[in-house]
Amino acid sequence: MGLFRGDFYSQKLRMTTQVNVIFPDVSNDVTPLWEGKPRVLYLLHGLSANAGEWTRFSKIEYYAKKYNFIIIMPEVQRSFYCSAAYGPDYFGYVADELPAICAQWFNLPTEREFTFIAGESMGGYGATKIALRRPEQYAACASLSGVMDYPAWVKRTRAEELPDVLPQEVDALHGAGQEPAPLDDLFYLMRQEATNPDRPRLIQICGTEDFLYEDNLRFRDAAREAGYGHTYLEWAGDHAWPFWDVAIQRAFQFFCGLDLNESPIY
Repeated sequence: MGLFRGDFYSQKLRMTTQVNVIFPDVSNDVTPLWEGKPRVLYLLHGLSANAGEWTRFSKIEYYAKKYNFIIIMPEVQRSFYCSAAYGPDYFGYVADELPAICAQWFNLPTEREFTFIAGESMGGYGATKIALRRPEQYAACASLSGVMDYPAWVKRTRAEELPDVLPQEVDALHGAGQEPAPLDDLFYLMRQEATNPDRPRLIQICGTEDFLYEDNLRFRDAAREAGYGHTYLEWAGDHAWPFWDVAIQRAFQFFCGLDLNESPIY
């Protein structure tokens, strides 16, 4: 498997950042299910992690070869993929600048039907937000245990109910005491796109023991009420890598149009 790590200067971020890229090269260690022209997946990390977490804690290289995907894993710090009020524009970086850079450097397929986005936790929120705000770029999106009710997350953070997040972090993103803008609210974005015939396909997956389970249920029900037509999966599991390593396989199968009930987990 080809795994490349690189550092480069981002105009949007105004600093040097890192990206990891997996290429499904020809080898004898994995029997691919799909061959030919590879698809591209932008795979986003969670709040307390970095660009290397998927390669460290999952079998993502194996899945890249099995399903024939190029995987692009950017670094976004604790940004929630926002254009921060007092900080870098991580939304613009991941949504716009990074795809343009990668397409140029790696000669990637750029057609919408070959382009996908996914992530876990904060990355699930970021992936869904980017797909809904750039529907012309992505065929489908996967949220794995995502922060689907972001305004509620901000309120809980400011109430100091979340031990891993500080109130000043969300103040830096949105301004002191300010609520997230509608373009950072997945419920608003989903309802805006629900009537778009070319909306990205969406799969939402969450464990029933996850601390974000109730937030995910609220988004699931709102998407059903709006008629978005997304796919929702749940099974026993916590906010942890044993769950996400299975969930990302279901996401690949969803992207490839496979039967989610019959397809094996590797």
